[in-house]
Amino acid sequence: MKKLLISASLLWAVALTTVAQDNFKLTGKIDGADSDTLCIEYVILQPEKQIVKRKVAVEKGEFSFSAELPEAYAGSMFLKSNPKETLYTYFVPNEEAVFSGRLNSVEEHWSGSTFYQQYERVNNVQRPFNTEFAAARTEPDSIRKLKNRDINSRAHSEYMKYIEEHPDEDAVVALLMLVGYDQVLTAIGKLTPEVRNGRMKSEIDRYEKLFTLVMKEQAAREVVKNDTITIGSQVPELGLKDLHGHVLELKSLRGKYVVLDFWGSWCTWCIKGFPKLKEYYAKYKDRLEIVGIDCNDTAEKWATAVKKHNVPWLHVRSEDGIAEQKFRVQGYPYKVLISPEGIVLNAYLGETEAFYQYLDATL
Repeated sequence: MKKLLISASLLWAVALTTVAQDNFKLTGKIDGADSDTLCIEYVILQPEKQIVKRKVAVEKGEFSFSAELPEAYAGSMFLKSNPKETLYTYFVPNEEAVFSGRLNSVEEHWSGSTFYQQYERVNNVQRPFNTEFAAARTEPDSIRKLKNRDINSRAHSEYMKYIEEHPDEDAVVALLMLVGYDQVLTAIGKLTPEVRNGRMKSEIDRYEKLFTLVMKEQAAREVVKNDTITIGSQVPELGLKDLHGHVLELKSLRGKYVVLDFWGSWCTWCIKGFPKLKEYYAKYKDRLEIVGIDCNDTAEKWATAVKKHNVPWLHVRSEDGIAEQKFRVQGYPYKVLISPEGIVLNAYLGETEAFYQYLDATL
């Protein structure tokens, strides 16, 4: 009995320690809810991406949730009885959030500690535009699109103005994705170093990476315009450099079938496909060459991935995104088969068995 009592005491001490480690608390009351379950989700990006899911009891509309957060996370909240009404927000360490209202962008209200006071002011800027968007949903498509375009134009201007006037507030991160896509990088540049490199850094880094890619793709589209490559086209020289900094000339591979494999070190499915691609490379090596085209990557991550996964074929890197636009790459991995004469024979999106069946039938 004594052992059991000691064990229970230890368990209680551990429980208290766990609670003490929580550095974020969210409480609130949801209008129109009685007994229900609040589903809370947020995404951890480092060291590996994972989605944290929690369920919290709601009684008479009231709920309470706490967690230990090493950094700020984008998250969402919805009632189990009404998953269509989802509210997107941020969960921030060393803050206390108080929610009231409904789980939508028009009727949500926040209070609590500093971040959530700022967040409520940010929501006050958005609320009139969100109300207009909600009203526009009832209009016929042609009218709704025109109204949405006008609302967006006015909203982008107001959101950028607010960021410029409050660059030292963490909560303005909520507006970064809501300005015009061509304004996001400019908006990030307006933030003070304390905000840019503070507790919202991971979220801001994510936005910066995404919109740097978006702008690169836009610039590449302007260069390529209608000069895209289709099945039956002669493949052009791409001017891409290999791991040693030398330009690989595709004409040097004439006489063999060539697979252009568009991939990236960040692409899970690309990496998973390497073993089978290696198998086919060995099977048809006398007639087949593979050129891996690394996309949306850094030179360091590219070189590390090639070495780590021991990928035996030729490698080049697309730095400006033009090669992807020429081949109209819509996702990764993306494989293009070229004939010994340099003619584009077929293209496949994703890691698909159809590609290997086509290789077998052709070679």
